[in-house]
Amino acid sequence: MHCTLLIPDLLPPAELGAEPYAGLPLPFLTTMLARGTTVQHAAMPCEEWLCARFGVTRQQDHPLAGLMLKADGGEPGQHYWLCAEPIQLRVDRDRLIVAARVADYNPIEAAELISALNRHFNADGIDFCAPTPSRWYLRTGRTPALVTHSLASALNRSIKHHLPQGDDALAWHGVMNEAQMILHTHPVNEAREARGAAVANSIWLWGGGTAPQVSLTPYAAIWGGGPMVRALASAADIPYAGLPASASAWFANAVAGHALLVLDGAANALRDGDITGWREQLSWINAQWIQPLLTALRNKTFDRVTLIACNAENRIETNVERSDLWRIWRRARPLSTYTAHA
Repeated sequence: MHCTLLIPDLLPPAELGAEPYAGLPLPFLTTMLARGTTVQHAAMPCEEWLCARFGVTRQQDHPLAGLMLKADGGEPGQHYWLCAEPIQLRVDRDRLIVAARVADYNPIEAAELISALNRHFNADGIDFCAPTPSRWYLRTGRTPALVTHSLASALNRSIKHHLPQGDDALAWHGVMNEAQMILHTHPVNEAREARGAAVANSIWLWGGGTAPQVSLTPYAAIWGGGPMVRALASAADIPYAGLPASASAWFANAVAGHALLVLDGAANALRDGDITGWREQLSWINAQWIQPLLTALRNKTFDRVTLIACNAENRIETNVERSDLWRIWRRARPLSTYTAHA
């Protein structure tokens, strides 16, 4: 059996400096990195790595919206789709940041907001839908010259540097601005604001394109990673489930062949600006995943474990086989030394 762990933001951005690593013991993780064959590759965001593994060819964007729509029960056809995530923008000193995704609209609230957006935009050939209340999509009659940033890459960052780009960018900035005005004054949001619930005051457009073909992958089953990974697994007809609480719990349901597990808790914490949460997630990965997997390697339960750590600044790949664990002369070194800027 072969197990691949994909861990986005295992190595945090350089702008955070050394603080996240300070006093963080990760004995099993650093042993795995030291004993295995660890190679540093050109940096690659997690979404891009996943698209490459599933053979999703880049159009102008990585065309994930159509795949996600289909996984949510919609039918993308041959249309051009964008994810139109309901988000909350917030003023932070002298900048406007993408503060959060608003994921708790109920079906009635989402339907009313989508209806209001369509009343405004349908005449321009733009149609919104929400096959699930927490994820919205936009269809347009023509293919815009547009390159977007995923919501994951924009969260907790300035909107200025993550807005869509390209020859048609200004027109689509206008769509986002008009959507803000509609959402801001809508009775659904006024009622939510009055009771203290989160309110979406804008939409985030990303993942544009026509639904692509997905090629065969080596994976027999996939766990974790959220809606995007679920959509890729569905398109490739690969069994998918949420991430178990630990490797020990996963062993009970593991299947023969090559498994992909996406451990994105650390990345989610960083996107929320939560360094403490990132550290807690790494400690959990170290104790609840890496240690049991190393034990399983020693016991011949697994033939090989691969670890992929990637983001916009770093990408390392570590392959560990049972015989590698005897390389005791390879001394563990701090996690921070594996970054591209170390």
